This record gives sequence, structure tokens and C-alpha cells, in this order.
Amino acid sequence: MTFSEVTKTFATSLPGTDSYVKLRKAMRTLIQEDPKNASVYFLIFGFARTYVMLYEDQEVSPQFAEDNQKLMLSYLNILDEALKKQDAQSIYQALNKVVNEYENSKKVF
Repeated sequence: MTFSEVTKTFATSLPGTDSYVKLRKAMRTLIQEDPKNASVYFLIFGFARTYVMLYEDQEVSPQFAEDNQKLMLSYLNILDEALKKQDAQSIYQALNKVVNEYENSKKVF
């Protein structure tokens, strides 16, 4: 499994907590398989874990779920592009970009 494969799977999954559970599990696996990039996987793992904890037992509107899936997908795409470059500087910049975008967002996860 690669980060790109996980990103594609998430992009085509139905919006909702099940997608985030799968994303979280995939990130845990990638942390073990690719410890060199563990910080990338851990960031996404944390986002996915928080989403599940917050919304697992709550009814959310389809629009809310779709909007947040798009937001997560934007983060995944930023990080995926950096990982494809296999350059530490690109990965570091992508991590900073995602964190800054998250800080300026509604912080739903």
C-alpha cells in the first residue's frame, strides 16, 4: 500500500466516518512500513482519528460530510505530491502548508 493508493481510495469512498476509520488504519500501517515519512502519516492519522471521535455517534448532514471529505482530500493531495518527489524539503514544506491551512480552517477534525 502506498500513500497515493490510500488517497485514491479515500477520494472514491463514501463520505462518512467509515472512510476515516479506513484512512486511520491505513496511516497506522504506513507508519510501520515507511517510518522515514511517519510524520506525514501521523498528521493524517490524527485528523482521521479526531473526525471519528467527534462524529461517529452523531448524525451529520450529507453536505457536511462531503465538504469535510473534500478538505481532507485536499490535504492528502498536497502531501501525496510532496511524497512523490521523495525530497525532504518538499515534504517539510507540504507538512507546513497543511498545518497552516488547517489552522486557518474551521477545524472540524
